[in-house]
Amino acid sequence: MQTATKDVMTESRNGRISYGFFFGMSFLIWLAATVVIRLWGHTFLIPDSNLSMIGNFLFSLTCLPILVYAIFRWKKVPPHQRLEATVCLTIPGMLLDVVTTYLFTQTFPNVLPTADGAFGAWLLWGYAIVLLTGLITNRHTSQSL
Repeated sequence: MQTATKDVMTESRNGRISYGFFFGMSFLIWLAATVVIRLWGHTFLIPDSNLSMIGNFLFSLTCLPILVYAIFRWKKVPPHQRLEATVCLTIPGMLLDVVTTYLFTQTFPNVLPTADGAFGAWLLWGYAIVLLTGLITNRHTSQSL
């Protein structure tokens, strides 16, 4: 009887994702992206250049799902918890980006002030891609069962 209880406790402990890890990873990704945009954003965040902005959106479309899936693989996130994990990956960054968007010119002094709208659109795009990655990988695996 004790063995069965011990197995269930171990399974439930090992079967849950670590919210702290995903919140922390979200903060680290947000910090790295903010530093990159602060230092070099003026070279690629150019709202008057369609080529630059299309490149930014395509870069996000290709790289973010790969990054999210790599984190899933690294932390061995079960398919049924991937949506929950992506929510934990997005919420802290979204909350912090409220401040960076509101204080755009102070946070990113090297980027043209007119890039604030393009920056906001790019943020929404990126967070939507991360959330959709969790939704699609969650649905894909649950439908294949």
